[in-house]
Amino acid sequence: MITKTIAKLIAYGKTHLSLGELDATYVRNILLKLFKQDEPYDGKIDQKEIDSLNVPDLLIEELKTDILPEEQESQIALVMSLISPRPDAVNDKFKELYKQSPKTATEYLYNINVKNFYVQKSKVDKNIEWNSADGLEISINLSKPEKSNADIKKALSSNNSKYPSCLICYENLGYWGKEKFPARQNIRFIPLMFNSEQWFMQYSPYGYFYRHFILVKKEHTPMVVSDDNLERLFDFVDLFPHFLIGSNSDLPITGGSILTHEHFQGGEHIFPMMKRDLKAIYKDPKFPSLEIGILDWYNSAIRVEGQNRDEVLNFVKNVIHTWKKYNDSASGIIAFSNNEQHNSVTPFVQKINGGYRAFIILRNNLTTIEYPDGVFHAHKEFFMIKKEGIGLIEAAGKFILPARLNRQLKTIEAILQDNISKEKYLELYPDLADFISFIEPLRGVKNIHESVIERVNEICKCILMNTAVFKDDEIGKKSFDLFMHQLGLE
Repeated sequence: MITKTIAKLIAYGKTHLSLGELDATYVRNILLKLFKQDEPYDGKIDQKEIDSLNVPDLLIEELKTDILPEEQESQIALVMSLISPRPDAVNDKFKELYKQSPKTATEYLYNINVKNFYVQKSKVDKNIEWNSADGLEISINLSKPEKSNADIKKALSSNNSKYPSCLICYENLGYWGKEKFPARQNIRFIPLMFNSEQWFMQYSPYGYFYRHFILVKKEHTPMVVSDDNLERLFDFVDLFPHFLIGSNSDLPITGGSILTHEHFQGGEHIFPMMKRDLKAIYKDPKFPSLEIGILDWYNSAIRVEGQNRDEVLNFVKNVIHTWKKYNDSASGIIAFSNNEQHNSVTPFVQKINGGYRAFIILRNNLTTIEYPDGVFHAHKEFFMIKKEGIGLIEAAGKFILPARLNRQLKTIEAILQDNISKEKYLELYPDLADFISFIEPLRGVKNIHESVIERVNEICKCILMNTAVFKDDEIGKKSFDLFMHQLGLE
């Protein structure tokens, strides 16, 4: 009965979303009209059950029975928005809590988005995750669509004047949704100012890692790795020192899935890359107090740490400026061709021990006849595991793999268990044609599941090694050292 569900939703709003008495009556009448009901439920509801709900999933399932399938996403988002505090009220409460501590304020924002079903925590919690022996974090994300590099590049060049301009635009606040644009009525985010520029912080509905947020520029402008945006990263960790923040490269193949709108990502997660030591240490004569070195990592990453913000910031700027125009024929690095830039970086910044630590991953998106999808991208033989651009999350060691792998890996285990021939499994499962080199070497292994997982782990490591601009061989080590000296380091 929809009227009882409405009564339970109102009670849930009071308990979990600060819905006041006057607003409760107001919202109840709106919901009755929305669902074409003449009067409210006059029975009792189980208040203890409502109080025990950490997420609204139970109520969402009840709602679905009274909404047409094609309207469920937008209608549910609308209902949950109605029982939530309005965006201005959330912002006011956030600012009040920030005076207590930045972490208290951000936890409040996160919990609002979980309780009102914008961050669908139960769905996120179903993602399949494990760690490799090499320290990589692997996740099969059951809700994330897989995009090709061609899709991403097409979106970057698209002149789409429709409203909103993209999936992360400011105008999505309260948006009803449409094809390829999910409903956003229930999103709640916080506006922030950086050097007179308007930005806003929202939590990711997918939550790829702990407290995963997105910091978005209000103005819809393309991604760019610049001095100004680098300063924004440092500004942000000054405001929220419990968070790590990073930026994707601003180029296709080496960037994230949305390059048309300036944004950063972060959270309270320490990525595998950040747990590694330095394998080569350098000194900067201009900033002798800085700790600088090449990270012992699969791709080409530099780490710098120091107490003085300006020194760390200026060092990172020097790396970026130098790298953007850097060529190295021995390592196949070309900074520009046909007026197209190929060198960029993936930077991260965090506060640590009262100072600043920054990571700079060197990236290059050059393509050739041999590697049309990118010389320093996952090579084609690994596309069955990951073909998208390797953004900041994967580059730092946490792989977000497509949902199809959940089915495909189980099928591969069954093939190995029953010793199904190559001809037969290709007939039964034609989408496994790209997995032949994955499956055949595993025939006869004793621990099938463990062996399949280990093969995925190995491929993820190989993908990171593919993205390294300076390979872990004699040529690569020498070339990396030459670049470090090009920075003026000793």
